Amino acid sequence: MRLRKTAMALGVFVFVGILMVLGTRDVYAQINSASVNAVGSASGLSTQELTILIARIIRAALGVLGIVFVALIVYAGYLYMISSGDPVKTANAKKIIKSAAIGLVIIFASYSIASYVLGRLLAAAGLAGTTTTTAAPYSEPLSGSLGSGMIENHYPGRNAIDIPRNTRIMITFKEPMNPDSFVKDDDKDPATTDDMNTDNLLIYPTDSVNGSEGVEAKDVALASTAVAVSYTEDLRTFVFDPIDLLGNALEDTNYTVKIQPDSLKADGTAVFSGAYAEGYEWSFEVSTEVDLTPPKVVSAIPVSSDNPYDRNVTIQITFNEAMDPVAVSGTYDPNQEKTFSNIEIVATPEGETKNNVYGSFLISNGYKTVEFTSFDACSKDPCGDTIYCLPALANIEVQAHAAGLSTDPPQASMIGGLFDGLADAAGNSLDGDGDGTAEGPGVSLDDYQWNFQTSDAINDDVPEIISLSPGIREENVDLNTQVKVTFNMLMQSSSLNSDAIRLIPDQVQELWYTLSQMSLNSNFQPANVEENPVYTQAMVDHASFWESDETQGIFYNYYPVISNDVKSVYQICMYPSYGPSNSESFSSCATTLQPYCCDGLPSNKACTTNKGTTLGD
Repeated sequence: MRLRKTAMALGVFVFVGILMVLGTRDVYAQINSASVNAVGSASGLSTQELTILIARIIRAALGVLGIVFVALIVYAGYLYMISSGDPVKTANAKKIIKSAAIGLVIIFASYSIASYVLGRLLAAAGLAGTTTTTAAPYSEPLSGSLGSGMIENHYPGRNAIDIPRNTRIMITFKEPMNPDSFVKDDDKDPATTDDMNTDNLLIYPTDSVNGSEGVEAKDVALASTAVAVSYTEDLRTFVFDPIDLLGNALEDTNYTVKIQPDSLKADGTAVFSGAYAEGYEWSFEVSTEVDLTPPKVVSAIPVSSDNPYDRNVTIQITFNEAMDPVAVSGTYDPNQEKTFSNIEIVATPEGETKNNVYGSFLISNGYKTVEFTSFDACSKDPCGDTIYCLPALANIEVQAHAAGLSTDPPQASMIGGLFDGLADAAGNSLDGDGDGTAEGPGVSLDDYQWNFQTSDAINDDVPEIISLSPGIREENVDLNTQVKVTFNMLMQSSSLNSDAIRLIPDQVQELWYTLSQMSLNSNFQPANVEENPVYTQAMVDHASFWESDETQGIFYNYYPVISNDVKSVYQICMYPSYGPSNSESFSSCATTLQPYCCDGLPSNKACTTNKGTTLGD
């Protein structure tokens, strides 16, 4: 009995001690701990925290108690063996074994019960973060400018693998850039190539710097004359073409691209500022292979049909891989001496002769989709934005010209460092007929051509979101899941950008993200070039989400925000913000009077996060 009472007393001591260790809040973290430790050292006293000292005492006590009780059990066993059947000695031995076992149970039960009860209490109070240790959330350094900052997209993507050795490196910004930031001795002519400005952009083998003491990126980066630079006429997309093949034929090679913080926009202001002021960098892995597979068309909108299309339709061509943006984008307007002709839009109105339509070609969707919008302003959408139309009651013919072939097909020939037709990011000419062989320009060879008719009407249907993944307020979402937004109609690809569709964390996190999209058929499957596409699905790839810990009361929330800047293929903005409802009271989220849709519920003001951050229009 005395032994059992002793064990119970020790159990209480352990229980109280654990409460002190686990229950003590880190309130002293508000004190300058360096000053406290300095005073302790000067006085000759220990600078060790009280909780750590108590924890060490408890650990030592548990070790001693374990030894004591095991010794008691061994001692009782010895008494039992030498009892020679004496009932008194046998009973005494059994009593010691029983008391020792009960003592062990009391000691260790007190530890388990204290840990569990305190953990649950702190979790319920939202203070559980002090009871256990969790890995700190991780943000990729110098990454937030992609999507959240000034960079719209780049190729190859972040952490991409199996990139061919003959790839070009493309970067698209959200605003026009000063070409001098990336071009050395720029001749101010987008129709030519120049050397790279290595003061502001570095391309180098990652392993040459990582783990190499004293080696800086600029020491091993590609030289200025080793990279030819071209850019689109809007000064937003720059293409860096290494003269020699990247990597080698024996093993995969990792490369890093770093954009320095001194880079400037066309207006003279800094590209990077605020939280992203240190610039931007990313890495990708180059394989041992060279890409000699020509690109092909996988979607053409609007499809050929006996029925005419409303004249405000946007023309789209989507390829199966990233294309050289300088080769597929530009402007046709002879009045401004802009004569981009790698793609031509030829209109033949009723009773008139055929003429090329004035307008601009823009690249989007990860450099896979090019869109044409005319310069003929014809109406306004619900947001007050201008709608542009093709000629009415006309036959519209689209001619996408393959680039001329070099002496080493399918590689395209270059004139002044540029292609005279469509080519991919590896320099392969278009395979317009999809037979796997690049044969060069010409309708009978590899130009891609189709036609459709226009009406004299203007489509004003407002797009609507019909599906979201992850769902509204969905929990336990995979940290790397792709965010998907499906619309009830075809959408204008260039409007599905990182300003119109944003991914916002409800905590301070350097979160990069990029947008892509695909056309779906009536069965919500990817539509091929022979099918009539019905829906558009936008996809958001992103940095890893931070993992919530319910046991500690730590939750990380993310908010996909789709603004009314997203537009249908007929250039109509999403206003009101029709979408899935989170209430049986509403068939569709948002109304004319409540145009915002916040977590599936209509609202007359902009949505906010759990922490009160306004998410904007």
